[in-house]
Amino acid sequence: MPVKSNLNLLAFVLVSSCLCGAATAAQPLFESDEPLSIVLELPLRELARHAQKKPSVPGVLRYRDSGGTEVVLDVEVTSRGKFRLEECSMPPLSINFKKKQVESTLFSGQKKLKLVTQCRGSGVYGRYLEQEFAIYKIYNLLTDHSFRARMLEMTYRDTSGRADKVQPAFFIESVKAVAERQGMTTIEADVVNIAQLEPVQLSILTLFQFMIGNTDWSARKGPGTESCCHNGKVVAPPGSDVGWVVLPYDFDQAGLINTRYSAPSDLLPIKSVRHRLYRGFCATNSQLESTVAVFNNQRAAIEGILANEPAKAADNKKALRYIQSFYEIVNDPKKRQKKIVDACQGRAKP
Repeated sequence: MPVKSNLNLLAFVLVSSCLCGAATAAQPLFESDEPLSIVLELPLRELARHAQKKPSVPGVLRYRDSGGTEVVLDVEVTSRGKFRLEECSMPPLSINFKKKQVESTLFSGQKKLKLVTQCRGSGVYGRYLEQEFAIYKIYNLLTDHSFRARMLEMTYRDTSGRADKVQPAFFIESVKAVAERQGMTTIEADVVNIAQLEPVQLSILTLFQFMIGNTDWSARKGPGTESCCHNGKVVAPPGSDVGWVVLPYDFDQAGLINTRYSAPSDLLPIKSVRHRLYRGFCATNSQLESTVAVFNNQRAAIEGILANEPAKAADNKKALRYIQSFYEIVNDPKKRQKKIVDACQGRAKP
């Protein structure tokens, strides 16, 4: 079906105003790779108890600026998510800031940020979080059309008087901020036609998901009756029906991490998330050679990120071997043909 005709069936809405010629708002929070120490004061016990109802509770965020002065910000904290909201004793959070308070602070330009928390208290869950953070940094190497992230040394101070909880966490850049950086707008669509997606970025996205062993995503639609996309947000050139880009997030189901709770969908022909399955599209096969070149050019940097993670050396070596097995596939013509080219979605029937 032609793209123009198909668009008449899509209930999509441009939810951002045109950014043509607009200056990109500064985001000092994401300009540094140094872990940031933060204290978050909130009624944590109350929030965790009612997490699935996604209550909004008042909180105070504290950190020290580059001069050592303590900065205190009033915030609203909400639980968020779906699967992890049910799985984790510490729910993922959303932090809402007050515009006037954050001016001239490290959080200047921020309104609402996703906070990725450590799911449970044991050390292995700290490793999961660190490796998921590494995945965001790896995707940053491959494309600027990606969410930036900032690692945190987080102290949760429960206002009920419980002892402080100190765990790693990280903030994720907002979709609006990514769109502004790229001179694009955010999009909400029921379904996305593959012909609408920018082929170079789509090829990078799908090969990246194959590299990390993630099948928990979709570039076309959301789960059930939800809008597009599953574990992805869509941005587009202002006013354009083509050149759209899907920004991926939520990588805890990736085979690279191999969490205790991860499992592929029963609809897929794999039994373990460690088994890679290419879910890319035949329409981007012509881009594959140049996309593989991008991955090869960044190989040393990608492996460097994983080698330098604060996880146990054995965990880092296991992650590196998983990445190395990806490079064995994409750089071997026969393996690439079998695992990627012949496995693509949308192949025309003979």
